[in-house]
Amino acid sequence: GYIDPDDGIAPPAEVPPPVDPKAPAKAEGDEDEDEEKEGAEEEEETESGPDPEIARQRFGAVAEQLEATTKILKKHGRGSKQGVAELLALAELFMPIKLVPKQFEVLVERVRGALERLRAQERAIMQLCVRDARMPRADFLRLFPSNEVDMTWSGDLAKRSTKWAEALGRLDADIVRCQQKLVDLEAETGLTIAEIKDIN
Repeated sequence: GYIDPDDGIAPPAEVPPPVDPKAPAKAEGDEDEDEEKEGAEEEEETESGPDPEIARQRFGAVAEQLEATTKILKKHGRGSKQGVAELLALAELFMPIKLVPKQFEVLVERVRGALERLRAQERAIMQLCVRDARMPRADFLRLFPSNEVDMTWSGDLAKRSTKWAEALGRLDADIVRCQQKLVDLEAETGLTIAEIKDIN
């Protein structure tokens, strides 16, 4: 189905009629009439649903806009004026389309998966720095944000004259390996680490 943005009214939920326990039982003739009515309703219900021609047009428009958006994002980036405009145009075409919960859950699961992978790599880097190199947790929390994909971050810190600098230098390759997974995640999703975190 489709959502009509001009409607402004939530679709009514089907509520079964209340059963009155004091009401007299139906006669056999009444049951036959009810069955005939139900059969007619079932015939009407089979014809309902989205019009295939309208669906084809809408999904065709979404596909065309997605292609145009992808080209602009590759050329100008997500944060550019052109990129934002194309993403908004794509959103305008996609918003009226109702997704069944199963389809919606697939999309949400992809985002959750990316966020879980991000958190796992951040935890691994924090363990390497805090537990293994003995960097104070407060220092890690102050120094690491916004350096998630900076491959020179741990190497630069290892050159400092701190108690944990030498140990951090020995773990540099492991930290860079974790950061590379974050770089790969950015490439896969088309989002920066900060944007992935903002989704949460």
